[in-house]
Amino acid sequence: MQLIDRALNALEILSQNMNGMSVTDLAEQLGIPASSTHRILSSLKGNHFVVQDEHTKKYRLGYKICAIATGVVKGSALTQAAQMPMRRLAEKIDRNVVLCIMEHGAVMNVACSERGDSNMYMVKIGHEIPFYSTSAGRVFMAYMNRSEALDILDREKRTKTTPNTKTDLKELNEELDRIHNQGYAVIDEELQMGILGAACPVFDRNGELAAAIAFTSMKDGDTEKMFRRICQLKECAKEISEAIR
Repeated sequence: MQLIDRALNALEILSQNMNGMSVTDLAEQLGIPASSTHRILSSLKGNHFVVQDEHTKKYRLGYKICAIATGVVKGSALTQAAQMPMRRLAEKIDRNVVLCIMEHGAVMNVACSERGDSNMYMVKIGHEIPFYSTSAGRVFMAYMNRSEALDILDREKRTKTTPNTKTDLKELNEELDRIHNQGYAVIDEELQMGILGAACPVFDRNGELAAAIAFTSMKDGDTEKMFRRICQLKECAKEISEAIR
C-alpha cells in the first residue's frame, strides 16, 4: 500500500509541474530516496503514465492519464452541453465533429460525434494533437501569448509534429490575428494527410476560450460547400458557448 500511495503522490506532484521534474527534485518533494523515486518512475513510465524527455531527462505526466480521465471529462458540463449540437452538426455536414480542450499546455480530443460513412482519420478520445498542424490547435494558439505560440511552433518543428516551415513571429502573428478576427481556422493539408481541417472557438461565461470544435473534409475544390460547412460550424460553436454560460 505504501508503494501505491507513493506512486499516486508522484502523479499528483507531476500534475503540478507540467514542465517536468528530475528524479532528485521529485524525491525531495516525496521525502524518499532518489533510488526509490527512480523505481516508481520506471514503473509508471513502463505503464505509460509518465514520459521522460530524451534531452532534459525530466519526467512528466503521460497522456494515458488523460485517456483514463475521459469518463470524467465526458460527464463535464462542457461535453454534456456540446453533445447534441455536435450530433446535429455531424448530420448536417456528414463529417466527424470533434471537441478539443487544452489542459496543462496540451490540446486533446475529449468528445466526438461520428458519422458512420465518414472516411476521415480515426479520432482517439484523450489523444494529444499537435498545435500548428491542426485547425483546433491553431485556434488555441490564436488566443495565447504570441511568444508562447512561437515557442510551441519551434518545439513542434524540432519534434517533427508539424511541417518544417520557416514561419517567423511576424508571419505567425498575422496568421493568428486572422484566425482571431474571422472566428475560425482552416488548414489545407491538416496533419499532412491531404485533407482540409476547420475549427472554431468555444467561449465560457467569462468570454475566455474554453474549447475548440472542429471537423475535417476531403479536398474536393468545392469552396462554396466548405464555406457553408464553416458557417454551420460557427453556429454550433456559438450554441455551445451559450449553453455553458
